[in-house]
Amino acid sequence: MKAFKVGFIALSKASWATPQIEGIRKSAVDSLKKLPYTIVQSDLLTTTAAEASEQCEVMRKQDVSAVIVLFTTFPVGAIIPVIAKELDVPIILFATPEKPQPGKVWAQNSFCGANMAVHTLRKLGRKCTFTFGTADNADEAVRKPLGVIKCLFDLAASKVGLVGGRVPGFYTSTCDEMLLRKTMGTEVEILDLLEVVETAKKLSDADAKKGEEAVRKTAACCNQRVENDIPPAGRLYAAFLQTAKKYSLNSFAIRCWPEWSDLYGIAPCSTIGMLNNDHFVTSCEGDVLGAVLMKMEASLSNGGIPFFADLISFEYDKNTAVLWHCGAAPSAICKNFAETELRQHARVDGGDKKGLVNEFPMKPGRITLAQLDEDNGGYRMLIATGTAIETEQIIHGNPLNVKFDCSVEKLVGTIMNEGFKHHYSAIHADVEKELIELCRWLDITPVVVK
Repeated sequence: MKAFKVGFIALSKASWATPQIEGIRKSAVDSLKKLPYTIVQSDLLTTTAAEASEQCEVMRKQDVSAVIVLFTTFPVGAIIPVIAKELDVPIILFATPEKPQPGKVWAQNSFCGANMAVHTLRKLGRKCTFTFGTADNADEAVRKPLGVIKCLFDLAASKVGLVGGRVPGFYTSTCDEMLLRKTMGTEVEILDLLEVVETAKKLSDADAKKGEEAVRKTAACCNQRVENDIPPAGRLYAAFLQTAKKYSLNSFAIRCWPEWSDLYGIAPCSTIGMLNNDHFVTSCEGDVLGAVLMKMEASLSNGGIPFFADLISFEYDKNTAVLWHCGAAPSAICKNFAETELRQHARVDGGDKKGLVNEFPMKPGRITLAQLDEDNGGYRMLIATGTAIETEQIIHGNPLNVKFDCSVEKLVGTIMNEGFKHHYSAIHADVEKELIELCRWLDITPVVVK
């Protein structure tokens, strides 16, 4: 996967350039170097369309993924169309605050320059984002906009392994592969469930042992009834990692029932949790868009680990709702590691007969709940924020009780009246604004419940 590089162009009118204006450029560059990205920039102010074209050529050769355009002053109007034409990457317009200088001179007119630029870009059919702040704090001013653009970059580089297709009757898990590829750049690799099973069976003893040790480390204790299920679970985990390497995958959507217990003897739930622990986002029940949404939330939260869930109950008077899944949650987001337990599945083959799940309630904290859905030839996204509260093991699997910021009655009403899917992704972070901005870039309709 190629590196995420960021171009930087500082604009000024030649007649307005002074040592003070050059100081703004230098201050911004020094600040931007604090970011975890390679910054590609010129050591000069850009004052003409020709100079801008030269810089764009350098940035194309460096394969930048985004460009920040700083308005140290109001620029020559012909520069922005050059950048728009010659750099086919997302653009961040960055203006700085200012005050009248001695002699009542307005030395920069920075925001006005950005205002002219955004109009020009709109006329050219190019999206952009705007941010505002001091040059010496440029890293913080552009951090969130760049985070959204980095998410676009991550999605375009994503390849989801759909193992076995969707589960029976789950039309909620269907996915238009070409719409996904067109909108986000994400590729889907169709894989047969039996290929993973055969890979697991043919593992070397060393790889199998390594996988088994990894399984045991994901929980504090193990129900004695599942001791025999841990070795095959270790093989399955290792097999998925080998499959990911073979097909250059960075995500999975797994048809987790009904065949696994017959073909392999256990359910893949604990494996799904382990993959997510590894920041290898993996959804259940063959839900490709669920995996894509998890990737979005993980990227926007700077590496957070999402929880793929159903919404199973709610209490209007307490304004709470319970998110849950059957035991595939990543133990990295458990409430208390001492409470984690590897046990048999509560539902497979009638329940408590075959493994393997990792059972625990999840940790409290701020969360963002989202749901990504195909709609009228495009996409829509349900978004709601809340606070996960202390949750006990009220049900087998992985429960999380959430007190929402919006009315839970309104949330449930929106879901049911608008016909949203029953699969959600929750992340322990407040990324509502970032998801809304991502929707703008991708032409996804945001449905924000307030």
